[in-house]
Amino acid sequence: MKLSDYKGEDALEVLAELIEPAAEVFGDPEFRKIYNSGPKAKAVKYALKEHKRPILYILATLDGENPETYRPGLLTLPAKLLEILNDPELVSLFQSQAQSTDKTSSGPATENTEAHDE
Repeated sequence: MKLSDYKGEDALEVLAELIEPAAEVFGDPEFRKIYNSGPKAKAVKYALKEHKRPILYILATLDGENPETYRPGLLTLPAKLLEILNDPELVSLFQSQAQSTDKTSSGPATENTEAHDE
């Protein structure tokens, strides 16, 4: 199921469940580099190797399954993950969030404006 298939309270519930695992995957600089520069299949391969638990959690959540007992078939995993990576709403949501976590500060340092006794 796509993120856009969920509406109202269901959408809020699913989004709340997806924030952490999706941020882990999309927050990985190497994943983003592969995702933005090459075939999506390479990004899928990397995500499956480096982020197994978050990927299974995301897939289970979108399929309305319990992440603890979710056991997708070998042949369905790549297709499901490609479907997620091609969901523009999900990708744009978590790519922008991951990019904002790259910043080390929110702005320039501020000067101390307290009065000094001389």
